[in-house]
Amino acid sequence: MLMGGPACESCGRPMAVGRSGKYCEHCSDAKGALLSYDEVHRRLVEREFMGRNGMQREQAEVAARNALSRMPAWQGAAR
Repeated sequence: MLMGGPACESCGRPMAVGRSGKYCEHCSDAKGALLSYDEVHRRLVEREFMGRNGMQREQAEVAARNALSRMPAWQGAAR
């Protein structure tokens, strides 16, 4: 998780100013409910690791899986 402010309990991204709830706009639906692990993983792979960081898909999938495994929303979830 990131230090210094509220972070999403699903992906660790900083929460948008004024956003309430546990999950950021990337990990939740319009009502604030957590999206499925598969959807959150896909978005993290494609938008963050491949899009912003330029990783290849296989490497990005491993990085996303590792990152999500440390987040409270996914603790104990078999993947």
